[in-house]
Amino acid sequence: MCDFNAYLKNDNIEKLIMENVTHITPMDEKTFLLKGLLGERMEVQAAIEDINLAGNRIVLKAL
Repeated sequence: MCDFNAYLKNDNIEKLIMENVTHITPMDEKTFLLKGLLGERMEVQAAIEDINLAGNRIVLKAL
């Protein structure tokens, strides 16, 4: 299973916002829907800053 931890970066500080993210769906230009392994859902207004496949990390930059 390939799941990721999602971090929200604000003022150069990264905060873990969701573990075990399995899907990221763009809702519009500024909003992403994150879906977790156990059915959790979270909408985040951000831009993608970094996706590290080897490290299982996604960093979103707060808008």
